[in-house]
Amino acid sequence: MKDSAARHSKDAIISTDLLRQLAYNEKMAELGKISAGVVHELNAPLSVIISASQMILREEGVPEAVLEMVDRINSEAQRLSHLTKGLLNFGSHDETIGDVDLNLTAEFILDFLNFEAARRGVLVLRQLDYTLPVIRTDANLLKQILLNIIMNALQAMENDGGKLLVETAAYGPDKVSVMIADNGPGITADAIDRIFERYFTTKKPGNGTGLGLFVTKNLVENMGGEIKVAGRSGGGTTFTVILPVK
Repeated sequence: MKDSAARHSKDAIISTDLLRQLAYNEKMAELGKISAGVVHELNAPLSVIISASQMILREEGVPEAVLEMVDRINSEAQRLSHLTKGLLNFGSHDETIGDVDLNLTAEFILDFLNFEAARRGVLVLRQLDYTLPVIRTDANLLKQILLNIIMNALQAMENDGGKLLVETAAYGPDKVSVMIADNGPGITADAIDRIFERYFTTKKPGNGTGLGLFVTKNLVENMGGEIKVAGRSGGGTTFTVILPVK
C-alpha cells in the first residue's frame, strides 16, 4: 500500500510538473509571436540609423571626434540588427538544416546572453578556433543546445566574480567540439551521474523543471553527436558537446 501511495504521489508530482511546463511553453509561444512583431519594428529604425550613419561617414569635412562617434553608432546599430534578425530566425519553427559555422553560432548565443552574464557579474571568455570546418546540421537546434548549457552555467554562478569559458576546437579528423566551463559551485559526483535524467535538477525549487539537459542530450544525440560533463578541480563544471562535421 505504501509503495502504491508513493507511486501515486510521484505520478501526481510529474503531472503537476508537466502541466506547469506546458503552461510555460504556451506563455513562451505567445511571447514569441509578440516579440517577432517587436523585432520587425526594431529593424526599421535600425536600418535608418545604419544608413544615416554611413552617409555621415562618407561626408567630407566632418570633425574626427564626430566621425568616431558616428562610426560607433553605426557598428552598434549593425550589431543590434544582426541580433534581431538572428532572433527571428531562432524563433522560427522551420527546419534550418544547412552548413553551420559553430563559432558564429556560439558568438550569437553569447551576444544574446551578454546582459544576463553582465547582470550576474560573470566574465565571459571566448577561445574560438576560426579554422574549423562548417558542420551540416540544424542551426536552430544547435543554438538551443548552446543556450541551454550556457544559461545553466550562468544560473550556477550566483555570486559576482564568476567566469565562463567557451572554447571551440577540432575533435579528431571529422568532428568538432564546443566546451563550456564555469567556476561555479560544481555538481556532486552522484548528481553528475543523473544530470541528464528526465526531471532531475540541482536548481532551487521553482527555478527548473529538470527537462533542459534531458532535452539537450537528446538533441545532441539526434545530431549524431555526444555530450560529456565533468567536475572541475577547485569547483565548477565543464560540458563538452562533440558533433560530426557531416
